[in-house]
Amino acid sequence: MSEVLVRGLTPADRARAAMALGVDVPTVQTVLTVETGNAGGFLADGRPRILLEAHLFSRATKRRWDASYPKISAQPWDRRLYVGGAGEWRRLDQAIALDRTAALRSCSWGLAQILGSNFGACGFDDVEAFVAAMSESEGRQLDAFVAFIIHEGLAPLLRARAWAAFARRYNGPGYAQNAYDQKLAAVYAELAGRPAPHLPIVGMLRIGMRGEAIRRLQEALNRGANRPPILVDGIFGRSTEIAVQQFQAARELDVDGVVGPVTAKALKL
Repeated sequence: MSEVLVRGLTPADRARAAMALGVDVPTVQTVLTVETGNAGGFLADGRPRILLEAHLFSRATKRRWDASYPKISAQPWDRRLYVGGAGEWRRLDQAIALDRTAALRSCSWGLAQILGSNFGACGFDDVEAFVAAMSESEGRQLDAFVAFIIHEGLAPLLRARAWAAFARRYNGPGYAQNAYDQKLAAVYAELAGRPAPHLPIVGMLRIGMRGEAIRRLQEALNRGANRPPILVDGIFGRSTEIAVQQFQAARELDVDGVVGPVTAKALKL
């Protein structure tokens, strides 16, 4: 394995990206952290970190493979189809055997998890050139991210740290369900050494989710509760779900264990 394949980001890479976007370095790192955490843009075996989006592969191939390959071609989007890590490459290889171009375009790549279908916005002539760059280094992955942000007109939103507006454009209209904007705000606050903002919860919080929004939910559930307090750990597990259901029942709300806008308002979140 060559050194280039596994080269990580350098301070110069981050500084170059920040200068190109007109933001500070923590803003650049915030998006990368929310997308791939501390895992980086490559797997241990040197291949880029990817996610195959089955709903996009299905759409690109006109649902031809939905019945025969439901784990890689399916509508609608389903988080449960992800296997993560090297397993995503097994899924991609299977999709490539059916339709290489559609498969590469339906995959998100590298540090910023940019879809292959955005190759043009990243400055590449075709998806093959894009994938080659994503396979070269984290520096090339970051350069593609910068080009995409500029092409899509998102740099002003990052400069203003308008997290919700940026999340809607970058992560999609369903960003609030994953509290994507709140994750961005919390990570930036930590990286920049600032107090974490107290953002309103406007999305759907449900079992399996983690983060500052869940910690705030747990604290709210414990306030004035006529029961033993639940653990405030930022993890929406079964105990938190039960506490939500109990709260909803007491307030005569729909008892579904999911914190949407109505339940969040009742909790004063």
